[in-house]
Amino acid sequence: MQMRDELTTATYAARAAGAIIRSLFGQDLAAREKRGADLVTEADEAAEATILAVLRAAHPEFGIISEECGALPGTAGYTWVVDPLDGTNNFVAGIPQVGVSIALMRGEEAVLGVVYQPMADVLWQARRGEGAQRNGQPITVATRQDDLGRATVAYVQGYLAGDALALAIQRALYGRVKRVLTNWAAALDWCLLAEGRIAAVVSLESEREDQIAGTLIAQEAGARVTDVAGRPYTPGMTRLLACGNDRIHAALSLLLRDVAP
Repeated sequence: MQMRDELTTATYAARAAGAIIRSLFGQDLAAREKRGADLVTEADEAAEATILAVLRAAHPEFGIISEECGALPGTAGYTWVVDPLDGTNNFVAGIPQVGVSIALMRGEEAVLGVVYQPMADVLWQARRGEGAQRNGQPITVATRQDDLGRATVAYVQGYLAGDALALAIQRALYGRVKRVLTNWAAALDWCLLAEGRIAAVVSLESEREDQIAGTLIAQEAGARVTDVAGRPYTPGMTRLLACGNDRIHAALSLLLRDVAP
């Protein structure tokens, strides 16, 4: 499969969900906790319903794993992985750092990814083996930044991360890099890496729905993605390190393996 029709479908779904998110942004919506401090709102649910309707209409044979509704089985060996509103806590607080994330997996391999930032109308896309784009223009990671002390590193933490380990990782990073970026919208962090805005992403126990599309976009833009010990990335990994420069990757891997073995 060439995945062009599927990418068009995912893009349409992401933009449709983004329009809903924009329309509800800044309104006083009820929010409820679903686990830890993670929130869900009417915007999450409406965006998800729109995405699922589009994906099901185009490919009823594909399975779906989505942030709010869980797993819907398919029959074709392909599965959509959806986060309809990444950054819900930001959304509730009136902070416009939010995204829509949609990936398609063939078995355990991501074959395409779409991330949409509806408040800024920015769209990132990738198909495996064909590179990554931002609003239709090719993007690549920053390969020349090789000084860890001058690097901006995004730190991503899932709600199931242990407090002691999370604190140890943050302390290690703050002591060695120029800036630690915490957006609380993981899909956007991966895209910032993909377009060369930041040097690395360190991700601890991030939810699968948050990372599959963004990780593929970063990989297709040239990022090296591994676990913190340097083992090649697989979608089931929960402690990830991604960099555009091999020297930065080596330095961060050496730093993190002591605190997150």
